[in-house]
Amino acid sequence: MPFALDLMMDLFKIDQDAKIQSRSIEIASYECDDEHIIVCGELLDRRLVQTFTLEGAPREPASVHHMRICMKVAVRSLTIEEIAAELPRVPHDECAEMHRTLEEIKGFTLSRGFSSRVRKKIGGRSGCIHLTTLLLAMAPAALQGYWTHNDRKPERREISGEHLEHYLVDTCRVWRREGPLVEKIAAAAGIRVEGKNGDS
Repeated sequence: MPFALDLMMDLFKIDQDAKIQSRSIEIASYECDDEHIIVCGELLDRRLVQTFTLEGAPREPASVHHMRICMKVAVRSLTIEEIAAELPRVPHDECAEMHRTLEEIKGFTLSRGFSSRVRKKIGGRSGCIHLTTLLLAMAPAALQGYWTHNDRKPERREISGEHLEHYLVDTCRVWRREGPLVEKIAAAAGIRVEGKNGDS
């Protein structure tokens, strides 16, 4: 068990044997060609103890949700050119059809506003909350894959003011527009980032 988790377990006085449910999300990016990366994500929910149905029948520990998404992303535009999903394990028969909802995401760009567009398109009663959760977790991971892809070959690395604005600036406190990290990266790349009021 990682050291940091040990500290948390001690802080909250958690008995490891008392775990009743777990969710894991794993995401990986793969080289495809010079113009694309493949990003794959997997979500697994496991019920770790016996439970009972509404009728009182016992249910043994088992996987409840198991789903995978893979998408092909163009590295120049960060557009999702292809996307597919499979649901090896779902709790209800109707859930098995939810993979079709991701067809609506094809053509979306992984840029500011992606999460709100996804929720509007396939969120709530239009889709599956667990599939949506996985897809939304994959977006920032795909950006990590994008940067890694570019950094493997310095000659294909592209850092522009547009890149910074769309994918980094104001995404968190460290990357705040007026912060030292944005200033450092902009200076190193020889680009200008506009201030909040349009000032450079």
